[in-house]
Amino acid sequence: MRENNGGKNFKRALFWGLIVLFVVLALIGYDYYNYNRSHLFLYNTNKAPDLNYSTQSNNFKIYTLIEVGKKYQFSGNETSEWAKNAKEAQESNKYTSLQYKIIIENISSKVIKDFKAQAFVDEGLEPYIMSGILYFGTLKNQKIDLNVKNNEKMDYMTEIDRLTWLPNINQIDVKDREKILEAIRKPIKLIIKWRDGEEYLLLENAEVKIY
Repeated sequence: MRENNGGKNFKRALFWGLIVLFVVLALIGYDYYNYNRSHLFLYNTNKAPDLNYSTQSNNFKIYTLIEVGKKYQFSGNETSEWAKNAKEAQESNKYTSLQYKIIIENISSKVIKDFKAQAFVDEGLEPYIMSGILYFGTLKNQKIDLNVKNNEKMDYMTEIDRLTWLPNINQIDVKDREKILEAIRKPIKLIIKWRDGEEYLLLENAEVKIY
């Protein structure tokens, strides 16, 4: 009888131990899922990391376009909350659109595996950008490889972009307008990471178009 009781107690302890382990693993998995859902980019902060930024790249050719006040072209099929809000902002007379486009081209002799990039715009825009977010780029879970440049495909380049909104720069105080335009023209910090390396770039020669 003692052996039977001992066996039952062991099985009972094992059962409850497995239940506790399952609950702990579930909580860890849930926490990991929520962390990754809320941390979509390499960095989730408006302040760019303090790194040794360079104006020259050994592996990439980069073109930067900033457009202020350009009308966004909706396809007509957008149903997301973002598209709804963007349409409302554009149709109103309260906001000015701010669009960033950074085209990154692989100019090295090797395939760039597991490419990731994140751009940080000047912190002087933080009081004015509607969302208050100053960064954009590839998502952490995106799978991007940049091929060696060729004449057949465009798979040696990629693009990161952002559409956001400012107060209507034609209706705000002149000093605020000047601050906004000054911040827009300041260099963008770009962090690029891939399987075999990293680069920290300062993009100083953006083409700025004001409509």
